[in-house]
Amino acid sequence: MEYDLSRSEVHYPKLSFEQLPPEQRGPADLISRKLEATFDVRRLPREVAETPIPLIVGWKEPPETPLFHALFTDLPENVG
Repeated sequence: MEYDLSRSEVHYPKLSFEQLPPEQRGPADLISRKLEATFDVRRLPREVAETPIPLIVGWKEPPETPLFHALFTDLPENVG
């Protein structure tokens, strides 16, 4: 996740689908396995997360709106 930090406040959070740097892969895999075991969930495959959907979500409009943005938006009332 990327964000701007000023006065201890997070602004403009952005998720990245890019490959993690090698030093972050181990911790990310550990957290992923722990979440899967604790909540009995499975990782959403990238191909599914990036599936284009016919909705406007935040600043994304078709055909650039991926399913991931609709599932994990912080403003679900603005999905249209």
